[in-house]
Amino acid sequence: MIPKAFLFSASFKQETNKLFKLALPILLAQLALTGLGVADTIMSGRLGTNDLAAIGLGSNILLPVFMLATGILLAITPLVSKANGSGDQKTVSLYVIQGLWLAVPLGVLSLLILINISWLLDLLSLNSKVYQLTEDYLFYIAFGMPGIALYQALRFFWEGLENTLPTMWISFFALAINIPLNAIFIYGLGPVEPMGAAGCGVASAIVMWSMLLIALFYVLKNKGLFIFFKAAANVSPSWQKGLASILALGVPNAFALLFEISLFSFIALFITVLGATVIAAHQIAISFTSVAFMLPLSFAMALTVRVGKGFGEDDLPKVVNTLYTGFFWALLIGFTLALVSFYLRDFIVSLYSFDFEVIAIASSLLVFAAMYQVFDAIQVTAAGALRGFHDTKVTMWVTLLCYWGVGLGLGYVLSFSSFFLPAMGVAGFWLGIVLGLFIAAILLSLRLRFVFNAHFK
Repeated sequence: MIPKAFLFSASFKQETNKLFKLALPILLAQLALTGLGVADTIMSGRLGTNDLAAIGLGSNILLPVFMLATGILLAITPLVSKANGSGDQKTVSLYVIQGLWLAVPLGVLSLLILINISWLLDLLSLNSKVYQLTEDYLFYIAFGMPGIALYQALRFFWEGLENTLPTMWISFFALAINIPLNAIFIYGLGPVEPMGAAGCGVASAIVMWSMLLIALFYVLKNKGLFIFFKAAANVSPSWQKGLASILALGVPNAFALLFEISLFSFIALFITVLGATVIAAHQIAISFTSVAFMLPLSFAMALTVRVGKGFGEDDLPKVVNTLYTGFFWALLIGFTLALVSFYLRDFIVSLYSFDFEVIAIASSLLVFAAMYQVFDAIQVTAAGALRGFHDTKVTMWVTLLCYWGVGLGLGYVLSFSSFFLPAMGVAGFWLGIVLGLFIAAILLSLRLRFVFNAHFK
């Protein structure tokens, strides 16, 4: 419970300013990056339901692969943050080079998985057009995976140093060039033949490598960052020094993210038997809720940095202020998103499609989205704070239980059987998501309280 007096205190205002200074650029960056997927969905959707379904299915297959590397590399932020808080610049430099070394095999592994994905598509009930568009989209975007993995390593490094503005500007640049590149490769221009949804993959791969090039230029030109980067150039890969720490924190974190993200991806796979219309409606609902999720996620990422720094300084009052402030804004954001999702749902889905049947189904799914926004905000904020404390293993098990056990398992039963209720179709999965996020919010909050007491009391 947040004390009422705290909300009117100077410490609340000061911490709010610090969190907003970190979170706002992250939010704008995440919105821009999410906007890449929204642009892909809208621009390909203008060509028809098959292209929209291909982007929806392809995105849901891509996302777990992408999050595997991202989740592991995200450990760089709390590690750098704690080392920075304790004044250990040598260790900060160590994580720079170790993160980059680790990003290379992660990016290559992602590429290999995506260019050999036909075995998975063969298991699905897809018409030939959706099958081919999805396979081509994943093939082309795969070649951007090594570039984006290296970019993420650099990004999480400078964010751990409480520097989030470059992430924002690079993400803006990515969105700005993605739209014209999409237009060229989706619709065709001059000698470039129209590729439909598959053209989004080509455009995205180009964007990913462009982001890495700009990130390298920024690090080399920024004296404050280059000091760490230059010192790290003399550090060789070492299991004991750096890599083990990143993997110990990053692997459970990656699985936690994968369990959450793959929930939506597996739902997309399971509902293929319901037809392209349902797939398209589900993709529209996911596309919007992904954008909405960037709000609490951004504050959770800022909370990771602030908690990590306070943890490194062993400063109890700073950590308490950060947690109270972070959870206040998480609750406010959750309630706001719930209202927007419910009252504006018809307008939102009409931006994505002209198909009345698709619109009706997608609008009904946003009712469930409105139901879980507060729970989602609480669980992601608690998970962000736990990362700041270098605690990710319990989060992994909680997400496995709540997202796969409740969200996916119970959701499947509700969708395709009459064990509890008459079969609900795709709505059953979304009801499972609501229940899963509710349980996750409770369990992660309890874990955060336990970890805080273990460190400071």
